[in-house]
Amino acid sequence: MFSELDASSKEVKAQYPDDAKTVDDFVWALKEACRARYKKALDGDMQPMRAEAKFFLSRDRMSAFACLLPPENDGSGITLEEFLGDMHYEGIHYGVLQQEIQEEFALGYLHIFPVARGKLPQAGEDGKVTELFQRRKNMRLEVQNGSEVDFGQDIQLQPIRKGAVICLIRPPRAGADGTDVTGQCLPGPQAASAHVPKGKNTVIGRGGQALTAGADGILYIENDQFCIHEQKIIDGDLDQFQGALRISGNLYIGGNVDGGVEVEASGEIVINGKMGQARVISTGGTIRVQQGIYGTNGKTFLSAAGQVQAPVAEWAEINAGTSVIAETISNSVIRCGGMVYAMSGRGMIVDSQIRAGDSVLCQRIGNLAGGRSRFSIGYPPHVPESWERIKGELAKVQSTLDVLWESITGLRRKGVRITEGEKTILDQLVEQRDLYFERQKVLTEELKTVQRALDKKSKGRIRCEKLYPYLDVQIGRLTEEITTIEEECNIHVEDSRIFLK
Repeated sequence: MFSELDASSKEVKAQYPDDAKTVDDFVWALKEACRARYKKALDGDMQPMRAEAKFFLSRDRMSAFACLLPPENDGSGITLEEFLGDMHYEGIHYGVLQQEIQEEFALGYLHIFPVARGKLPQAGEDGKVTELFQRRKNMRLEVQNGSEVDFGQDIQLQPIRKGAVICLIRPPRAGADGTDVTGQCLPGPQAASAHVPKGKNTVIGRGGQALTAGADGILYIENDQFCIHEQKIIDGDLDQFQGALRISGNLYIGGNVDGGVEVEASGEIVINGKMGQARVISTGGTIRVQQGIYGTNGKTFLSAAGQVQAPVAEWAEINAGTSVIAETISNSVIRCGGMVYAMSGRGMIVDSQIRAGDSVLCQRIGNLAGGRSRFSIGYPPHVPESWERIKGELAKVQSTLDVLWESITGLRRKGVRITEGEKTILDQLVEQRDLYFERQKVLTEELKTVQRALDKKSKGRIRCEKLYPYLDVQIGRLTEEITTIEEECNIHVEDSRIFLK
C-alpha cells in the first residue's frame, strides 16, 4: 500500500512540481491514516470498513489534493457523489476541478490527485508620473563678484505659460482579490499613488491626470517639487510697436529688444536675444541680456538695482546697483556700486567711461587703434560725482562773486556822484553778493564732507593683463593719466600715490 502511495506521489510531483512539499506532507498524513485504519481493521471482530476519501490543503490553502483509501474487511466502496459531498463538508468550495475530479476518481484507490485550485490575488499597477520638463534648480541671475557668466550656453531658465502641462499623471490601477479553496477572500495588494511633484503655482488638472502651470513664469525644481516663479513672459521680440511696458514682478523676453521701446519691471529681467535702442529698467533685480547689447549713442540705457550682465556692451549707458559683468565693453558709460568684471571671452574694455564703487577687472584696456577711457574706482559713484559737481559749482559761484565785486566796487567809487537809480542797483548787487557768499559757504562745507569721504583708504584697483593708452584714472582725489603701453597692471593707491603695479 505504501509503495503505491509513493509511486502515486512521484507521479503527481512530476506533474505539479510546485506542489511537491504539499504532496510530501499529504503522503505522510495518508500513511498515518492507513496505519490507523489497518490497526482498527484487525481489532475486535473485524468489522467491515468502507472506503474513505482523504483531503489535504496546502499551507496557503491555494491547493487541495485528495486520495481514496480502499475498504477493509469487505467494506463498501465510495461513489463520486459521496466523494463530492465529503469534499464539500471538508470546506473545499472554491476552484473545484470538476472535470479533472471525474477523470482522476475513475483511477481508483491510493491515487493522489488535485481537486481544487484557488485564485491568487492579482497585483494592481502603481501610479506613474511622466515629467515633461527638465529638473532645473531655481537660478539666481545675480552672481558673486569675480564670478564669470557663461554667455556661450543658453540661459538655464524654463519659461512656461499658464495651463501648460508639466507632468502627466497615471492614476494607480486596482488589482483583483484572490480566493483560496475554502472560499476565503485574499485581498490584493494596494496599488500606490505616484508622488506628484506639485509645488508653488502649479495645479493638478485634467481630471487628476496632469500637473499644469498655474501662472506664467519660470519653472524650477525645489525640494523635489516643480514650482513656478511667477513672471511676465514675452515669447518673441519687443519693439516700438509695443511702446512702453511696465510690470510688477519678473520679466522674460524670448527675443530681441529694440526700436526705442521702454521696459520697466520691479524684479529680474531676462532678454534672451539682443538689445538695441531701448530703455530697460529693473527697479528691484538684475538684468541679463543673453546675446549682447548693441546700442546707439544716447539711445540705449539700462538700469538695475542688482547686476547688469551681457556678453557685449556697446554704445550703452549702464547703471547697476551692484556689478556689471561682460566680455567686451566698448564706447559705453558705466556706473555701478560694485565691480566691473570682464575676464572671460575677449575681456576687453575700449573707449569707455566707468565709475565703479569697487574695482575694474579685465584682460585688456584699449586697443591698437588708440582712444581714451576714463575710470573712477574705489568709492561709491555718487561721491566723486558730488566732488566734481561741487567743485564746478564753487567755481561758478566764485566767478559770479568776482563779477559782483567788480560791479559793486565801480559803483562805490562814484561816492557822492552816485544817482538814486545807481544806489538801488548797488543795494541789489550787495544783496546778491551776500546770497552767493552764503551759497559759497554751504558748498565749501559740502566739499569738505565729500573730501573726507574720498580721503578714506580705498581697496579699489584696476587689474588687467595689457593696457593701451590712453587711460585717465581717478581714485578718490588722486588722478593719473597713463600714456604708455603697460602689462600686468594692478593700479591702486598707496601712500597717497597712484601705482601702476
